[in-house]
Amino acid sequence: MIRNRLALAFASLALLSIAQALFMWWATSAAAHHSERSVVAARMLAEYLEISGNKQRLKVWFAEHMLTGEADPEVRDRLEAAIADSLASLRALAARRDVGVPASESREVELVAENIAVMSRAIREAERVDPATASVDLWRDVLRAFDELAGRDMRALLREAVMRQEAASRVEAERLARLLERERVAIAGMAALIVALGIIAVLYFVRRLDRPFAELTRLTEALGRGDYAARSQLAGNDEFGRIGGLLDSMATSLAEAQARSEALEHRLDELVSERTRVALKAHDALLDIEAGRRRFFAELSHELRTPVTVIRGEAELALRGPGDAIELKAALRRIVEAAGEIGARVRDLVEAARDGSLGYALATARVPIAGVVRAAVTQMQAVAEVRGVRLEHAGVVPESDAVVEGDRERLQQVLAILIDNAIRYSPRGGVVRVGMAGEAEHWLMHVDDEGPGMTDEEIRQAFEPHFRGSAARAIDRDGLGIGLGIARRIATAHRGDIELARRADGGLRATLVLPRLAEATSSGATEAACHRS
Repeated sequence: MIRNRLALAFASLALLSIAQALFMWWATSAAAHHSERSVVAARMLAEYLEISGNKQRLKVWFAEHMLTGEADPEVRDRLEAAIADSLASLRALAARRDVGVPASESREVELVAENIAVMSRAIREAERVDPATASVDLWRDVLRAFDELAGRDMRALLREAVMRQEAASRVEAERLARLLERERVAIAGMAALIVALGIIAVLYFVRRLDRPFAELTRLTEALGRGDYAARSQLAGNDEFGRIGGLLDSMATSLAEAQARSEALEHRLDELVSERTRVALKAHDALLDIEAGRRRFFAELSHELRTPVTVIRGEAELALRGPGDAIELKAALRRIVEAAGEIGARVRDLVEAARDGSLGYALATARVPIAGVVRAAVTQMQAVAEVRGVRLEHAGVVPESDAVVEGDRERLQQVLAILIDNAIRYSPRGGVVRVGMAGEAEHWLMHVDDEGPGMTDEEIRQAFEPHFRGSAARAIDRDGLGIGLGIARRIATAHRGDIELARRADGGLRATLVLPRLAEATSSGATEAACHRS
């Protein structure tokens, strides 16, 4: 059976691969061990050499001190600290029993450490003596402390330690080289064996599988062309014989299914046409929902821009000058109010995420519109000052007379949008005037600027989504062109409107028109939907 032969071949290759991997793991571990022993020996050699060199430098420092009395103590301290660091490293390396460091090495290191301690004490004692009166015996005792310990020559001890570590490092390097050479030979042999076995298996199975694959290819191509009368020429009980029999059965079934398929094709076409119409209708509905969602988030981002601009303007004005406590408290109060507007917009966003509604509700009540105008002017005052524009508030009628029914926060938002546009497009040093007037059935809130204005054609298109006049695009390239649309939508929800008109002396007048409140109107709060879609 082909399957059993393939399994045997792959099992052989797998066993050889596992054997090779295990050998490589062993060889790598052994090489790592020898390498680590070589590194430890090399580090100990370096530390011994460092100690020997620093002792000689310390001896030169002592001689300079005794001869001139002008040696720098910082040099002595630095050399002693370096020797102490080297001793600490040697102690740690000498304790590495896992890499074959003998216990005698620790004893040698402790002898060196004791010699260093005796040497340091001798230097400290000699420093207390005036170099001019120092005796020869003092010189001899200190120099003996450098080179001897309990009758043992420390120079010879260090020299032997250096030679010992050089020999250990060289031996480990030679062992590592021999191990790597044996590893290369073994890996090359096993790789050659695996390649040879693979080549033999490939040649065998290619010759064994060539005819069945060619026959199966011929049959599948015939079936692919729709020739369901074609049959395989494979016989036997092996895998290919069974596959040929299955393909023959499939060809018979396909011939029967083709007849049923042609009968169902006409009905399927009708069903597809119907489903396509339904899908297109659903697709159009999804496009409308997506457009509404994009418009919702675009308008929400525009609504967030005004309070953020107010907060920044108030903060910049507060930071420019010293300011007294009253002014700072007033600025903080306006910042809190702007933050409240941001919170309201965030609540709109949370509501949209929770129930899928792309709109907001108006909580209407009797609102003194004059107070709304004054609050909007106060809110935008900092923005005007930051942009170098003077914002003036003309006198209004008494608040008790100017009353409308609406949402105070949304009406202030409309006026803030109109004032923000006027400030944005007025030149630095210009004036934006906000006023109010009454008609028989309406209240009119005017915002006049000294900007470039708009043509009649641009005024007609001003409330279209993302439309901006040519002068506006030249002054501010980052605008979205949706602010006026938001303002009109809110005004319309209050049964009012936004009107734009060119001023005779230049600039543009934006007017919020709201209906007067009849005396019989109830002062209770109601809910009115105002949708962005």
